[in-house]
Amino acid sequence: MTHREAWKDVYIMKMRREKMNRFVILRQNDGFTMIEMLFSLLVLMSISLFVVQLFSIIQTQVRAIDKLHPKEWEVFTMQMHQEIRSSKSQDVNGNRLYLLSGDQLASIEQYEDKVRRRVDGKGHEVILQNISRFQVKKDGSVIVLDITDKAGTTFSRSFHPFLKVEQEADE
Repeated sequence: MTHREAWKDVYIMKMRREKMNRFVILRQNDGFTMIEMLFSLLVLMSISLFVVQLFSIIQTQVRAIDKLHPKEWEVFTMQMHQEIRSSKSQDVNGNRLYLLSGDQLASIEQYEDKVRRRVDGKGHEVILQNISRFQVKKDGSVIVLDITDKAGTTFSRSFHPFLKVEQEADE
């Protein structure tokens, strides 16, 4: 190995070391800076916020599955009020409510965990769900509905049919 080749090897080694030092200078393995630490804390807090919100939503949904929502009950009672008032006659037989409107006989009954409406024994219109008990009583002309949801809450409502008074025309 000649003197010139030796200097060439030293020069190549020196250049390699400088290239290595450039990466080391850019990398700085001294630890986290304050900005990096704040960014990591921000990411951690954001993730934990979303996880807490997710568990809260899941827990609320699990509780609400068996309950009858007050708005559902309100819509159901409004619909029943309209149907009973518009029917010509009402009858209760075997925990079923029969409403005669025109030439159609509608029945309101419990089917599994739902309250359904059928017309002339056909169809399946769900008008309330998540029900464990449906009871219909007729006290004179007043129709009383007692409904218990799966959570055990009981709802009750009385309906008064519209009494149609026929007036005779004076001749």
